[in-house]
Amino acid sequence: MLTQLSFGGLNIGILSLIFLLPILAAFPTWLVGCVRNELSKWFALIISAVVMVLAIIALTMYEHPPTGSWDLLEEIPWIEAIGMSYSLGVDGLSLPLVLLSGFIFLVAVLASFKEVHEREPAYYAMIMLLETGLIGTFLATDFILFYVAWELVLVPMFFLIGIWGGPKKEYAAIYFFIYTHVASLVMILGIIGLWLESSKYTGTGIGTFSFNELASMADQFGTGPLVLLIFLALLFGFIVKVPSVPFHTWLPLAHVEAPTPGSMILAGLLLKMGGYGLLRMGGWFLPDALSEFAWLVAIIGLVSLLYGSWVALRQVDMKSLVAYSSVGHMGIILLGCATQSPEGFAGAMYMQIAHGIISPLMFFVAGTIGHAAHTRDIPKLKGIAKNMPVTAGVMVYGSFASAGLPGLAGFWSELLAFIALFNWGEFGQVLALIGVLGIIFTAAYYLWMLQRTVFGDVNPELEHVHDVSHWSQYAVFGFLCFFTLLLGILPALLLDLMATASWPL
Repeated sequence: MLTQLSFGGLNIGILSLIFLLPILAAFPTWLVGCVRNELSKWFALIISAVVMVLAIIALTMYEHPPTGSWDLLEEIPWIEAIGMSYSLGVDGLSLPLVLLSGFIFLVAVLASFKEVHEREPAYYAMIMLLETGLIGTFLATDFILFYVAWELVLVPMFFLIGIWGGPKKEYAAIYFFIYTHVASLVMILGIIGLWLESSKYTGTGIGTFSFNELASMADQFGTGPLVLLIFLALLFGFIVKVPSVPFHTWLPLAHVEAPTPGSMILAGLLLKMGGYGLLRMGGWFLPDALSEFAWLVAIIGLVSLLYGSWVALRQVDMKSLVAYSSVGHMGIILLGCATQSPEGFAGAMYMQIAHGIISPLMFFVAGTIGHAAHTRDIPKLKGIAKNMPVTAGVMVYGSFASAGLPGLAGFWSELLAFIALFNWGEFGQVLALIGVLGIIFTAAYYLWMLQRTVFGDVNPELEHVHDVSHWSQYAVFGFLCFFTLLLGILPALLLDLMATASWPL
């Protein structure tokens, strides 16, 4: 099977191209912008489009490997003395997230055309660095390479918030960086512990960071005290990134202060890193440890669902409301993971993708309204539909999708996750019955927002407001709305891709 592309006699793996192209393009993006400012955005758009095309090519090459194995694998020994390698691969769990990454970065660059007008060369260079970090997290099949990509994400996001953010941007950027970096330091302790534990079973006395080799040892790891500590260390790193209550406090602040495209990437992709890590760990390396702490993961997920949805009801800033909605929706991912069932994992993964499309749509709506009206305060936006009918219509559409309306993408993840909970014994059934309150709250806060923004007489202060007019804004709305509908009416497109989704339980 073809897994490489040739350029002048040089063979480069398709996954390496997807992974490395954005970071290699970061400096040229800045450089062309220094020659002529507006060139940087067009260069970044071209690179993002190329990465998206490469991801689609990888999809056409993908051959649905058996459960627990990789496709398009690229592996080069790196530091053999510690069992480390440069290793990339895709399976039913990672490939959808790679495709989502390429898509969201493409629309985020488009969204930046009307949003960002200061230091554009540096801004688009940071976007390119961020894309490499995110895609690398989903492509890596070596734990150290995974961690390097994971940490790389922090640097460009810190600058995107701190330079191009809102009034409290410096505080938000520092809070985001410190909070998530501390969690990453705890996670690396878990990775090191896993390496030490694996050294008992390799036969050489040297541990391994390979996902494949660690997966093959899953039955041997068991649930000893050290293994459970390793699991908790990794779990902490992942749920902070998700984020889950009570470790969610960095998210609303980062969302409110980040530029709109930054919020789109943050909600659409950064939160998915934690969900991906939990799905990978719980399905591959430490399924027995997850079974031991399934009750804890489920309770954290339930509290996140209820708390995030309840607090969203009290928000005045539209961006803050959407941010807290993300906390609630990410709780469904934890509930699905805790069941350790095919339906639960599928529901969690479907939420990863569905939320990864719907939440950027809602943040773009909030940013568009904020840019036009010079406010995002919901009580001040009454009757916005009169002067912004397109944006208001998309807001209604996105709100219904996020609330889980059948026929739109958000529905299937909730359905699958709750089916898994009801099949998870009496404890799961109790969680499901309580969790329904979170779904009700979700509908409530979106209806509350729509009632106070779309309907009623126009606020006199908003008579000057005009709807979207730039082609890039229509493109962002169109792309995100289309895929929200497509995954709502054809869920098999994603479910079939995840059919052998690499959780060898």
